[in-house]
Amino acid sequence: MGKIKLYMVWGSPPVNSVLMTAKALNIDIELVEVDFSKNEFLSDWFLKLNPAHTVPTLDDDGFILWDSHAILMYLVEKYGKNSVLYPEDSKTKAFINQILLFDCGTVFRCFSDCVKPLFYEGKKSMDQNKLSNLKDVYVILERILTSSKFLASDNITIADISILSTLLPSNLVLPIETNKFPKLSVWLEHMKQAEFYQAGEKALETFRIGFETVTRSFLQKKNMSKPKLYYNPVSPAVRSTLLVIAALDLDVELVTINLMAGEHLTPQFLKKNPLHTLPTLEDGDFVIFDSHAINAYLVGKYGKNDSLYPKDLQKRAVVDQRLHFDSGVLFPRMGAIVGALLRQGVKVIEKDKADLVAQAYQSLETLLEGNTYVAGNELTIADFSIVATLSSTNSALVPVASNTYPKITAWLTRMQALPYYNQANQVGVDMFKGMIQSKLA
Repeated sequence: MGKIKLYMVWGSPPVNSVLMTAKALNIDIELVEVDFSKNEFLSDWFLKLNPAHTVPTLDDDGFILWDSHAILMYLVEKYGKNSVLYPEDSKTKAFINQILLFDCGTVFRCFSDCVKPLFYEGKKSMDQNKLSNLKDVYVILERILTSSKFLASDNITIADISILSTLLPSNLVLPIETNKFPKLSVWLEHMKQAEFYQAGEKALETFRIGFETVTRSFLQKKNMSKPKLYYNPVSPAVRSTLLVIAALDLDVELVTINLMAGEHLTPQFLKKNPLHTLPTLEDGDFVIFDSHAINAYLVGKYGKNDSLYPKDLQKRAVVDQRLHFDSGVLFPRMGAIVGALLRQGVKVIEKDKADLVAQAYQSLETLLEGNTYVAGNELTIADFSIVATLSSTNSALVPVASNTYPKITAWLTRMQALPYYNQANQVGVDMFKGMIQSKLA
């Protein structure tokens, strides 16, 4: 008996439903990618398999089947006897079939209507009426979930997997708002906890990259003006944003603000930012200040993916926590020393203030326990904010002793190895160090 083959393409929601179901059933499937860019789906050999030239197409030892919903039913009935995914009970099975048909005829169609014009027709935006239809789908699913935890029974079934495969990319196109769709949001989180969910992550990421690529290109064409960053590299907060800009490879107009000349206090600048702080970002008619908010915005709008500021709520919460550690602990403690030197005429680094910075180092050392970066094992905007602050304190105020803080030292070495680190951060660190040394006795 030969291995089951699945003719597929990454990024397809129907394919994703089969991948997740196969994982749930622990079925070993050979994946055969169909190259749509070369029109392989229209080739003679593929049309013999599937005259409708669609993916997924299943080949189970010579038995050919297409349409994801039919494939899901077949896989469970053959390889998952008495499985709760598609049980023998006629009433439950009828409910499952009902949801599968709802996905096929309504949910997937509404999703497809929104994105096809972007990918295949060169449209520059999504039709608002079609987005409204997709939102109506969310409303219906919210109602369905009023009476049960899952869509067709009290257990996860192939109805849930099929809808999930369509809803995951739909959520990128039209985000499911938790306050408006609380039951649907809870259901979505339950589904993400299932073991089979990981089998669909590559397909979802492939769609995400494609979707963000086409929408970003349209946005860039629509708004040809560069984002404008008001900055001065001596500021650690500014340098965190410069690191983000470099990591995203953005083309940004940099406007230097001379702090010593009071340019941040002019009426023109105060109109943009009443807090008169740097950095301040101007993106078309949109103006925002505070580096942490700016950095999150830049990744959200211009990032090729969400790795620097994850959309996953738990991962994002950890990043946010570390950002607040910078803004609420590390940066203010540095600011207390700098303020005393620059504005109060103090000529030495006061021990009590230095001790507080050292305490912050100890907290960071603990946060790095078991982690490659400050918010886990992936580089994020939290690393950029903290390294901009810490490299400043380390160079001029409170050195980081490698024997006392080995994890910080190793992390700092990793950050310094980034190809854009020197230009985006070290140049400003050297300026910061020179400024501090000029104030010390």
